[in-house]
Amino acid sequence: MALSQVGLERLNTATTDKLGERKNLIINGAMQVNDHSDSNAGVNNTFAVDRFKFKRESTSANFSMTQSTTSPNGFSKSLKVDCTAADTSTASNEFVLLSYSIEAQDLQQLGYGTSGAKPLVLSFYVRSNLTGTYGLSCIQVDNSNKIYGRSYTISSADTWERKTISIPADTSGVINDDNGEGFQINFGLTMGSTFTSGSVSTAWETYSNSKFAPQHGVNVGGNTSNEWLITGVQLEVGSVVTDFEHRSLGEELTLCQRYFQKYVNPACTGVIPDNVSKAYSIGLQFQTRMRAAPTLTIANAGDGQNVHDGNSGADIASLNAADENVDGASIYLNLDSDLGNFRPATLGRNDQTSNTTTYKFSAEL
Repeated sequence: MALSQVGLERLNTATTDKLGERKNLIINGAMQVNDHSDSNAGVNNTFAVDRFKFKRESTSANFSMTQSTTSPNGFSKSLKVDCTAADTSTASNEFVLLSYSIEAQDLQQLGYGTSGAKPLVLSFYVRSNLTGTYGLSCIQVDNSNKIYGRSYTISSADTWERKTISIPADTSGVINDDNGEGFQINFGLTMGSTFTSGSVSTAWETYSNSKFAPQHGVNVGGNTSNEWLITGVQLEVGSVVTDFEHRSLGEELTLCQRYFQKYVNPACTGVIPDNVSKAYSIGLQFQTRMRAAPTLTIANAGDGQNVHDGNSGADIASLNAADENVDGASIYLNLDSDLGNFRPATLGRNDQTSNTTTYKFSAEL
C-alpha cells in the first residue's frame, strides 16, 4: 500500500532530523583520538583520550586510564579504566568519575529556558567485570545550576551493553551563548554516600550533591581486578535513540583540536633577541582555532630539539614564557648556551638524540 503524502512528509522529516550532519553532540565518542593522553592518566583531572576527563577526590585507590582496542562490534577503540591500587572503604566525600563537558554555544539548538526546549537522549556502550548499579548525572553549569541524576545497571560481567538515558527538556534553565561550559556529563565509578543518597531524577532539579550519582552501588576502586570500559558515547536531540554516528578520524581530530593541540619537535624559525642571554623566541600558528587562549606545557624541553643560528647550535633548557591567543602562540625559550644576537635561527630536531620535545596547548573546559 502506498504511503500518503502526509506519511511521506513525516518520514522525510524524521529522516532529515536524525540523519542530519553531526547529530552527536559528543566529540570523540568512539574514543579514536588520544593526543591528550597524559603519562599520569588516572590522576585527578587527567585525560586518556581527548575530551574525556578523569576526576577523583580523597580516595587512596589508584587507577590507570588508557585507550583500549577492546571494543564492541562496529568500534575499534574504547576508554579503559583499571584499578591499580585498591581502596575497599569509601568515605562519604570520596568520588572517582569520568566527566565530559560541552561548550555552551554548541547547545543553543536545545532552546533551554524557552517554551520550545527540546529533550535529549544519551547512549553509550559500557563493559565491566563489576556488575551492579552505576550512577550518572547531567549538570547545567550556567545560570540555573541544575542537575539531572540517573542510574544504569551492568547486568553481565565482561560483556558490552548499550545503555540509554532519556533527558527531559528544560523550559526554565538557560545555557549561555558563549565559549564556556554549558553542559556536563558525569559517569560515576566510585562514589561516597554524599553523592548517592538521592533518588533518581524525573525532571531537572536544583543542584544537590545527593543527585550526583543516585543509587550508585559499586566500587570500581575496591579491587585491582576491576576495570570499566566505555565507547560509543552519543548525545542527540530528540526523544528517540538512533545508531551511533561514526565520523572520520580526521574530522574527530579537528574537532578535538579546538580544545587541545600537541606539537612534537616542530620546525619553526625565530630570532635571537638583543642583550638577552641564552634566549630564543618562535611563533607558532595553530592548526585549528582554539576555544580560548590556551595554556602551554613543554615535555622533554632539553632532550629533543636544537636551535641553530647558522654558525652554532644550542639545546633548549626550559620554557621562559608564552603569549597565546586562539590562533597561535609566541614561545620564549631559555637555551643552554648563547647564540648571536639578532640572528635568524631555526628550531628543529636534535639529530643526536632519539628523544622528543612536545609542546602541549590546552583550552579545555
